[in-house]
Amino acid sequence: EKGGHKHFMLKEIHEQPRAVTDTIRDRISPSTGDVYVDGFDINPDTLKRVVMVACGTSFHAALVGKFLVEDIARVPVEVDLGSEFRYRNPIIGEGDLFVAISQSGETADTLAALREAKEKGATIFSIVNAVGSSIARESDAVLYTHAGPEIGVASTKAFTTQLAALVLFAIYVGRRKGQLSADDGRELIHDLTTVPELMTQILNHGALLNVIARRYAAASDFLYLGRGINSPIALEGALKLKEISYIHAEGYPAGEMKHGP
Repeated sequence: EKGGHKHFMLKEIHEQPRAVTDTIRDRISPSTGDVYVDGFDINPDTLKRVVMVACGTSFHAALVGKFLVEDIARVPVEVDLGSEFRYRNPIIGEGDLFVAISQSGETADTLAALREAKEKGATIFSIVNAVGSSIARESDAVLYTHAGPEIGVASTKAFTTQLAALVLFAIYVGRRKGQLSADDGRELIHDLTTVPELMTQILNHGALLNVIARRYAAASDFLYLGRGINSPIALEGALKLKEISYIHAEGYPAGEMKHGP
């Protein structure tokens, strides 16, 4: 059911605050500044590198995850597309944590990359929405997002719950590596728990967003700019506009504007 909305994608956009709340609930400890992941325990002495692999929207989430994990946990992170990872001879093995990110848990390229990493001796951790999916079953541990069913083709709540899950993952690794203090962990968890309410505030500006959309609907090209952790968000924004409106759009790191665009 569309719940009174014109289409499923709009409904799912409005479900984001609930989905993010469900994803972080019962996994955080505001008092200790720590995060808990069922069935997963890392050895901080042997974890040397994280390799995140995904496709499409999940790839953009992984790019955000790189910023989060490197900043919070101080562990080097490599991000690769599933379709690229499987067609080269990647250097990966013991001491590496392979993180597969997928909404469906059935993304063929990501699954093939997971199998190759597992064969080479890496530990497999996945962030997926679909319980019992192929990627979940073949992983050593899973952090499920609680986005619920996503009917719309263009991912919305699945993407934002992946971002929430990646914040949890970064805090989890940072605490166990001794790179994140309890006080800083508490601050990050507090900030994360305020996100659903901030999302609701944005969604309450639907009338204003409609005015802006009509103002620029005749544009033939869009350029999304972002710096640092917002660069992947620019890529995702451009992808969404292309998927939904068929208007040409590009996402670009803001500092690279002087090199070609």
